[in-house]
Amino acid sequence: MDQYRKAINDSSNDITGMNLKVEIAGHVLFRSITVVVALCGLVGNGIVIQLVHSSIRKNSFRVYTLSLAVADFMHLGLQIVFCVRRILRIFLWSCFQLPSILMILRFFSYFTGLGIMTAISFQRCLSVLFPVWYRCHCPKHLPACVSVCLWLLNFLMNILRGYACGQLSIQTTSFCPALVTITDVWILFLFSVMGTSSLLLLLRVRENTQLHLPRKLFMVILFTTLAFFLCGVPLSIIRFLVSEVGNQIFDDICILLSSINSTMNPAIYFFIRGSGRRQPGEPLAGVSRGPQGVSEVAILPGMPVG
Repeated sequence: MDQYRKAINDSSNDITGMNLKVEIAGHVLFRSITVVVALCGLVGNGIVIQLVHSSIRKNSFRVYTLSLAVADFMHLGLQIVFCVRRILRIFLWSCFQLPSILMILRFFSYFTGLGIMTAISFQRCLSVLFPVWYRCHCPKHLPACVSVCLWLLNFLMNILRGYACGQLSIQTTSFCPALVTITDVWILFLFSVMGTSSLLLLLRVRENTQLHLPRKLFMVILFTTLAFFLCGVPLSIIRFLVSEVGNQIFDDICILLSSINSTMNPAIYFFIRGSGRRQPGEPLAGVSRGPQGVSEVAILPGMPVG
């Protein structure tokens, strides 16, 4: 009987050790892929920043383009640093320490990017649903004001949460639950606005026969919207809307998806810029005369062009 129990214990230890090796291998694999994807995204977003900054032709949506590219560039750069450290910790006895502020900045840039994409989708939905009002009464500097507000709001929210919940301070304060709730509400608000505005835009472009848009444009809008929710949402869910993540591999997958989301934006920028028949300085638009003779614009909900 004792030999039987010993055999069972040895078998259990072997299975546990094998599972641990598989988990470590998967962790290294996903983090390595994330680094490669993030490096590609850094190059793409860097090129977008340079193109937008040096462009002669200006329009209001260039502010969104620049803000989104900067936020994605910052997020991807910090993702590389954290992923490299996680990989090195597996093979080294000791590894370099990262300041806690970098974790705050990583999610600050992540939330800022999601907020800017939501603002783009909402404003372009307004341009399609209310073209007369948008052309005549929409403030010219609205994108700049919205971008500045999003940067400041997300910075304050993440800094305050960092101090209240112990990331930037010695101990957790009584304000932590309130700030956690505020973060959760903000996440749900962004997803609700993005989902509603994207759905309305898709329905408008799909059903309005007066907008003689190519099928490729509809597919790009649909693909960008799905990519936002499939790649951008999971990290927010597991890090903020769910208290604990029991599977490390699932956490690694969500981090990889967030990097893919930030890398796709410049790819979509170049795709639309290269395939559009209009001037590169204009946002991607299918323009036709509406019932009142006013141009209606159906623009990609995730990334401005130009």
